[in-house]
Amino acid sequence: MLQKKDDKFAVLGYAGRMKYEYELISHNYIRGFHLFLVRILYRTPHLHREFEVNLILEGTVEILSQGREYHADEGDFFVFDPYQPHELRAETGTVLILSIQISPAFFSGYFPQMESVRFGTEIFHRAESPRHQEIYREILKTTASYCEKTPFYELDCARCINALFRLLLDVSAFTVVSEAERPAQRVRQERVRYLAERIEGGFCEKLLLGDLAKELGIDLYYLSHFFREHFGLSFQEYLAKLRCEKARRELLLTDRSLLDISISCGFSSPKYFQRAFEKQYGASPKEYRKQAPRQIGEQPAASVFTSQEFLSDRESLEIVRRLLASP
Repeated sequence: MLQKKDDKFAVLGYAGRMKYEYELISHNYIRGFHLFLVRILYRTPHLHREFEVNLILEGTVEILSQGREYHADEGDFFVFDPYQPHELRAETGTVLILSIQISPAFFSGYFPQMESVRFGTEIFHRAESPRHQEIYREILKTTASYCEKTPFYELDCARCINALFRLLLDVSAFTVVSEAERPAQRVRQERVRYLAERIEGGFCEKLLLGDLAKELGIDLYYLSHFFREHFGLSFQEYLAKLRCEKARRELLLTDRSLLDISISCGFSSPKYFQRAFEKQYGASPKEYRKQAPRQIGEQPAASVFTSQEFLSDRESLEIVRRLLASP
């Protein structure tokens, strides 16, 4: 049983590519562990069941999570907790992020208390202290071991992950979910998961919060407040962001009319589509399509079509080796 001391534990093809989502990335090498480098323009609100450790390798990112806004620059790192909705947007151009997703179950055989840890959203910089620099290098070393895949690399990755989380517990102002609070937390997490998956699978159709309240067997007024508290947005705002991103890709990938795109993406009217799109991207759908850097008979760059582009193991390894060789 863990005890707390001073609020700390006293323990030591482009079209296909568009469909990829963080929570769908799956490597069958190490159970409960996913790692990738991704270049992001924009990432719609989403969540996953794992802890996600993120290191900014290039650029600056704006993070929106649970109603708060954060900014992270090159060399910064931060952790998203399981079932924590978040949205990412590059502030200029694109941002290159190294992400490590670790299931709480990864630690269950020897440190099951990890399931109760909540890091919150703190932005750390590698230059803050020697400990922060250690974390930065552990993230890079984990990535190098994973991408090289030399004999017994799985053990190297496990060692790095344990060292990484041990250091994160040292530097972060984490909280602990008590045993008494855990049942209620699981109910909240399951509700958040259900809402996210239900919306992800049906946002192009007519979707009402009242219908979701009935499906969950809870009061509409309560669900409205629950949604804003956990997603940081109203239900309609969340829907609009997902619909606008799908519409953006339709504008670039097809010659369909604005009316057809509006209907296929779930908007109730072209007027609402135009207003929501302009709010999210700073241009009307017509202007956005016109401004896209595409020439007749030529394919635009993949980054125009996709809001995120995943790097191969080889590309990732080259970047990480270069950074590890730097002071």
